[in-house]
Amino acid sequence: MDAGSDRPKPTPASEAVQGVLDTVRRMVADGGCAWHAAQTHETLAPFLIEETAEFIDAIERDLPAEEVRGELGDVLYQVLFHAVIAERDGEGYDLASIAEALNAKLVARHPHVFGDRGHMTVEELNAEWEQLKEDAAGEQRGSRSPLEGIPAGMPTLARAAKVVERLKRARLVDPSAAERSAEDPLSAAIGPTETAMAEVGIGDAMLALIIRANAAGVDPDRSLRLATTRLAERVGCV
Repeated sequence: MDAGSDRPKPTPASEAVQGVLDTVRRMVADGGCAWHAAQTHETLAPFLIEETAEFIDAIERDLPAEEVRGELGDVLYQVLFHAVIAERDGEGYDLASIAEALNAKLVARHPHVFGDRGHMTVEELNAEWEQLKEDAAGEQRGSRSPLEGIPAGMPTLARAAKVVERLKRARLVDPSAAERSAEDPLSAAIGPTETAMAEVGIGDAMLALIIRANAAGVDPDRSLRLATTRLAERVGCV
């Protein structure tokens, strides 16, 4: 007997999503909930950040599946809320058009899955990804900066990590070749035979830098923002 044959059959997504979409529409509509009716994309933005953070926290804490599901539901609620606001304010799109555009983009950017490209390695996919985005935007091949599209408003640490990853893919930096010295605050977390720093070691080293910044009266967030900009400038991406 198939081990999964006794599992409950999932509710068709279209039916379930339509139900919660109708609920959100009713709350936003005239005569619904005054608080919902007063919201805009701008006023809701902090809630999207908060709900996303709570979902990530649930994953990292390895909470039970029901709790993770609930947190992911809160993220979905924010997406639906923004879609209904766009619908209400006549912005020219709704949940259906969002989903249709997303589906078309996913198919177009995965020719190795939906086309005839065949299997591709992660390295090949990374190289092709930027080309596919250039094609979608009608841009000339090679015209897109490696850092194109990275939001300036991303949390500083997340943005720095994204910049380094993009520059690595473009072969403009090689993190694995970074030399370390006795003065390097990260070196203490790496043994002589290790090739990568353990997650705990990285966290401890970063916290040590924040403590050092505090003692020096330096804003660590600003310091990292400036350092990220300097890195981009050095490789000619600014």
